[in-house]
Amino acid sequence: MLQISYFPEPGQVLHQGNASLRGMLTHVLEGQDSNITILQLQALQEPQRWEHTKESVQLYLEQFAGFVQQVHQERGLAFPLTIRCFLGCELLPEGSGAHTFFEVSVNGSAFVSFQPETALWVAGPQVHSRVINYSLTQLNTYNRTRYEVQDFLQNTCVQYVKEHSAINVKGSQTGRSYTPLILGIIVGSFIIAAVAVGIFLCTGGHLC
Repeated sequence: MLQISYFPEPGQVLHQGNASLRGMLTHVLEGQDSNITILQLQALQEPQRWEHTKESVQLYLEQFAGFVQQVHQERGLAFPLTIRCFLGCELLPEGSGAHTFFEVSVNGSAFVSFQPETALWVAGPQVHSRVINYSLTQLNTYNRTRYEVQDFLQNTCVQYVKEHSAINVKGSQTGRSYTPLILGIIVGSFIIAAVAVGIFLCTGGHLC
């Protein structure tokens, strides 16, 4: 999964994002401000549930943009600002486990990433700074940003990939009803990333 939010100036944001399953693109989103198009490219959800999912994602994106605007009014930020989140899971060959990842960057620089094995956030490869150290302290304090993220990646995401391995590209399913986990992952990633990025923004928007 990939999500990018670009703020060229205060009060304006362009969103792009997508999700894929075993190399097949399944969802995309793109738009500016509140005019956002979210598409399900494969029939993984029935229409009624899909409409509800779209509404949830659109609501979050509006809240996310509003949050950035509020922080700018209170603290002042340097624009343009680009926030990038990249996360997912990949099954390893012959049932030998899974590789999971969650990375957040700000303005092209690695910010923080999540280590599922220890349920800890760690700094990117850049030199540690007061902003990074403060952010890590906050992210590693709460169960929501540690163990819920760990469960999300190691269990929810992995189980979704396993269950949907039998779905063909036309969207037919075998035997059971599948929950909308990919979009759940999208919403979850936005929420969790907002915590990390929010901490960054509240310190003034600079890696000092």
